[in-house]
Parts: sequence; structure tokens; C-alpha cells
Amino acid sequence: MKQLLRNPYFIGYISLYIVVLVLMVLIEHFPASQSIAVLLIVGIGFSSVACATSKSSVALFVSKPAQKREGVVLILILVYITVILTFGMDQVKLLFSQQFSDSPRAKEIITVVYKLLFFVLLPYLAYKITFKFKLSDFGLAVKAQEFFTKRNGVILTSMALVLFLFQFFLGNGAKPLRDGLITGEQMLIGLPLLYILLIVEVGLVEEFFFRALVQSRLAAITRSEIGGIFLSALFFGLAHAPGFYLRGGGTLENLGPHPSIFMSVGYSILILSVAGFFLSIIWSKTRNLWLVMAIHAFVDLLPGLLEFNRTWGIS
Repeated sequence: MKQLLRNPYFIGYISLYIVVLVLMVLIEHFPASQSIAVLLIVGIGFSSVACATSKSSVALFVSKPAQKREGVVLILILVYITVILTFGMDQVKLLFSQQFSDSPRAKEIITVVYKLLFFVLLPYLAYKITFKFKLSDFGLAVKAQEFFTKRNGVILTSMALVLFLFQFFLGNGAKPLRDGLITGEQMLIGLPLLYILLIVEVGLVEEFFFRALVQSRLAAITRSEIGGIFLSALFFGLAHAPGFYLRGGGTLENLGPHPSIFMSVGYSILILSVAGFFLSIIWSKTRNLWLVMAIHAFVDLLPGLLEFNRTWGIS
């Protein structure tokens, strides 16, 4: 704890968070209770469980040290992914407009392929070509016996339970389940199938990019695991801000249909940057990409079940 409190990256993040929160309340009349609740429940609560369960874990591998001119390459990749997050899906919808409108299943398949290409394959190739990185340097070459351990079972079970309880009692994503719109048979069939899909669609895609690549390489460049955690969290949030500003907040609470640029940036820092702390901690402690992929899939499992069942005709 003392090491954390003295870390300049932690101090910088907390200072920025407080300043942004105050300005959001004063300028945008943003409800401070929402960001404080997210910080306490997700940022501190989930992270405390992650720290406790992964405390005695041993990292599967040691990340390569920072490479020459790696900072420049990483900045270019971060700019690239921000552009993809902002405009990429809109271009895919235009390119495959007929498939998107005619078939929800085709839409799902195209979306998964798109994410794997732009969030996993191309960033990996950039590091492979530029710095000769291998799959093992990103945790993609883990043996089965390294995943199925008692310690990993405790981490996975604990985080899955926490996420399920949060979604069921506090999250809007589980509202269809609470309202009885999903039957027991649909859960029995849909949950395992959706979980497998989510391991790839959100688990591999987001955990490879934001944890195995961005967090690990920022940690190597700053020579600080804590630096990697907080800088990658900040980037994860900020990368979504241009999209919020240009396309609106959609269904996101308190963001509104036409948020200002400050509202978009502030929301990204206060809400989104906090969301992945617990996954960053587990990745830092274990360097087990498959474990954080499996945990991340639980985040979207209950919220995505109703739409998944409708898309694939599970009744």
C-alpha cells in the first residue's frame, strides 16, 4: 500500500480524477454520486477481490524490456485504435449494410472478424515486424496446465461470483433476467454458448490489446507495473471519448444524446477508466491472458444474453 501511495502514476491519476470530478459537477452538473459509486464498487471493491485472490500468484512470464523507439510505435498504435474505435464500426456497417440489415447472425460474425483483425492481428503484426515479438511475449502461448491450476480456479470463481452478483442486483444488464424475460431453458442453452463467444469477442479482443499489449508495454516503458495499470486505464477511457462526442452517449446513463467534448472526456475518465482496474491487477500478478479473457467474458454475459438468444433463435 505504501508503494502504491508513493507512486507518481497513482498520484497523478487520482489528482486528475479529483480535478475532473469537480469540474464535471460544476460545469456539466454531472451527479458525483454515480462516479463515486463506480469508483467504490468497481474500482476499489472489485480490485480488492482481485488483489486478495491473486496475491500469491506467480507471473507466467516476464515481459520484454522496453525496445528502442518503442514509445513512438506505441503512440502510433494508440492513435490508430482511437480512430478505429471512433470510425471503424461505422465503416463496417456501410460496407456490409445489407448483411447488417438482413441478418443479425451475419452482423455478429462480421463484427467478431472485424474486432479480431483490427484489435488483435494488426497490432500483433506491428510488434512482430518492428520488434520481433512472438505470441509468447503477449501470453498467447500458455499451456493448459498453466491455466487449470487451483489458484486460477479461485481467482476465476471469485471474480465470476462478484460480477454475477453485481449484474443481478445492481446492473441494468440483468434486468431482462430479473423481469422473467429469459426462461430457465434459454439460460441453460444460451449462457454456455454466449460465454464461449464472449471469450473471443470481448475477452481475446480487449484483453490482448489493452492488457497484454498496452498495459505490458507501458509498464516496460515506465519501468513500473503501477504505471502500466493506471496509464492503460486512462487510455482505455480516453480512447472512447471521440466516439461519445461524435455519435452521442446512446444508452449510457447521464451522458446524453449530444454530449460536449468535455462531458465526453470527463465521463471517459470518471467511469470507463475505472472499469478495468481489477482485470489489470490480475494480469499484472499472473501474466495469464487466458485467465483474464475468461474473467472478462463474465462482465458481458448476463447483459448480452437476451439479445444473443434472439439472434440465434434460442427459445
